[in-house]
Amino acid sequence: MSENNEETTTIGARLKAARTAKGLTIDDLQQITKIQKRYLIAIEDEQFDKLPGDFYVRAFVKQYAETVDLDGNALLEEYRDQLPSVHTETIVENVDEVQPTRVASREQPASPASRVRNYLPTIIVTAIVVLILLFIWFMAVRTHAGSSSSTSADSSSVQVSSSKKQSSSSKASSSAKSSSKAFSAKEQTIKANGSSDTAYTLTNGADKNKVVIKSTKAAWTSVTTNGTQTWQGTLKADGSHTLTLPSNATTVKFQFGNATATTVTINGKAFNFNPKNSTSQVRTITLTIK
Repeated sequence: MSENNEETTTIGARLKAARTAKGLTIDDLQQITKIQKRYLIAIEDEQFDKLPGDFYVRAFVKQYAETVDLDGNALLEEYRDQLPSVHTETIVENVDEVQPTRVASREQPASPASRVRNYLPTIIVTAIVVLILLFIWFMAVRTHAGSSSSTSADSSSVQVSSSKKQSSSSKASSSAKSSSKAFSAKEQTIKANGSSDTAYTLTNGADKNKVVIKSTKAAWTSVTTNGTQTWQGTLKADGSHTLTLPSNATTVKFQFGNATATTVTINGKAFNFNPKNSTSQVRTITLTIK
């Protein structure tokens, strides 16, 4: 008889019973999981349409279950018919076990044209020095065969050539410095689109932008690139996860389950996605890469 009752118990009732057995109130559970109280009540009442989206249902249910000492993965499998299905979702227990995608881990070799540009100033200076040495050798040969007047003329030619060498070297050096300053002036910027605090634009980023996500408390995060999910997982307190966006990334969507406890850096620079100090824990941020 008890087996039949257990089989017919709904997921909401199962979670509520486990919470009650641990002596926890909804407020206690909110403090522990950082999931808003109204979402916890909706889960117990099985009103999943009140959650931010299907993606959050399974993530929040798993976090609720593990907090009340239930096996989150087993519970999701047991009640999969009662929960909204998310085809791309994978609940991550240990962020360190997540493997980077092949696209992110593949290093892009430098192009031949780029390597030639790097060595161009050295090639030019070397060619000038070789030409001057050849000229000096040629003039020395003529000196032995010519008169003293021709030696004097040759000497003047060598001095003029030396001056040209110095001038050419100075111009090449100035050109290299100017090119270096122009490159360094292009600094990475992340600016909000108008007055929006959910839409931003990244300019002068890297070919493959490196993103580091950190949290001071338990927090769930999802990263979607060009419409395809790149990574999602639940970070533990003081946890972090690093990922590299593909070179063709134009749009990146960040979804935060505990935004106030989460920070993001891109290429080593902080991404202030909450400039207005919103207290909302669940937030969705869109970043356009140019």
